[in-house]
Amino acid sequence: MANPNKAKGTRWEVSVATFLRERGFTEVFRLAPGGEHDAGDIGGLPNWAIECRDRSKFDLAKNVRDAEMRVVNKGCRWGVAILKKRGSSVREGYVVMSLDQFAEVLTVLEGNNESNIL
Repeated sequence: MANPNKAKGTRWEVSVATFLRERGFTEVFRLAPGGEHDAGDIGGLPNWAIECRDRSKFDLAKNVRDAEMRVVNKGCRWGVAILKKRGSSVREGYVVMSLDQFAEVLTVLEGNNESNIL
């Protein structure tokens, strides 16, 4: 791969997919880049659009916005950006999403029927 940043990103995507498979999400796989209709970097989780980022500087707003655009492209429920933590194992990466989407996830997990979920 001629572009070192692209190679670094691909390695991170593969590491995230491998980690999730090892944690029991056996249908997870790395998606090929999708261009205009990009559905994220990780497939196999129908309710989720996942963007992986291996960058030295985080732009949280942009990363979350990108993940939310992937939600629209994929037609799924939630989106997250998984960010590599420098000098750490994949398991120590950061997962970021908007508070609004996090509240929806909590509503589903905690069984809160009083909330309006889209």
